[in-house]
Amino acid sequence: MPLSVGERFDDHGWDRLDGVGKIGTPEEPIRYLVFATKHVVFEMDGKMIYQFCVDLQPYSGPRSPAWGHHNPVE
Repeated sequence: MPLSVGERFDDHGWDRLDGVGKIGTPEEPIRYLVFATKHVVFEMDGKMIYQFCVDLQPYSGPRSPAWGHHNPVE
């Protein structure tokens, strides 16, 4: 999942790894800006694991103009 610092990120709902559950929904997405990214590589059970971590900061501006300024469910 390629992301760059400063990009807009819409949460339409996904289960968080930390057990928080789903926060955003397609009807009421929560918007963030990508503040930082981090790559983590480690071994677990004899397998090499690669994680891409994203630090998201709250954002209250419009949707990205690349997708239009309307909600995705319209």
